[in-house]
Amino acid sequence: MMLPYQLRLDGLIAVTIDSNVWNLLFDLNLDLATELPADRFKLFIPREVEIELAAIPECAEKLALKNYIRAQIDAAQVHTLWVFGFDNDGDGPQRCGGFDVGTWQSETERKFYDLICERYLLSKTTTNSQLSRNEGDAALGANSFSSVVLTLDLKQGPLTVALANGGKILDMRPFREAGMDLASYVTAYYNAS
Repeated sequence: MMLPYQLRLDGLIAVTIDSNVWNLLFDLNLDLATELPADRFKLFIPREVEIELAAIPECAEKLALKNYIRAQIDAAQVHTLWVFGFDNDGDGPQRCGGFDVGTWQSETERKFYDLICERYLLSKTTTNSQLSRNEGDAALGANSFSSVVLTLDLKQGPLTVALANGGKILDMRPFREAGMDLASYVTAYYNAS
């Protein structure tokens, strides 16, 4: 089933960044605000990716990465996407945002979750981030129908289901050898897909 892609009304290209892509950006020492300027791009992470990033250990070998991510999110004005919902009673980080924080899930996003829920979300184990396995990829997949999702982890799961159903999932593994700046790499994919 092909699901519709929703263009932004302001003409900007929406870009959603998977948690694993921050390692690539850090290794290349890219300035995200320069690479994906605000006059052409709008940058996002879903709440679930924000939770994954917060779970990066506070240890000496990860400190530079964590500081880089924090600085880039701030400088490039990366917005966190919260789906509307209420506080959960259980343990772990809050995934949903209430009034003035969360947005309603679109019909396309609901249909996408219907496609993946039974196989990829139900009865999955919890990871170190306190999310269930595939929960972050599910949020990214849902966002791929209104945003180009950058990922390094295009394996069987929610992201490949999204891609097969009309989502825009950009594999960043070839980026280093592509000989392009990040804006050109994203724009070429956006215009071709």
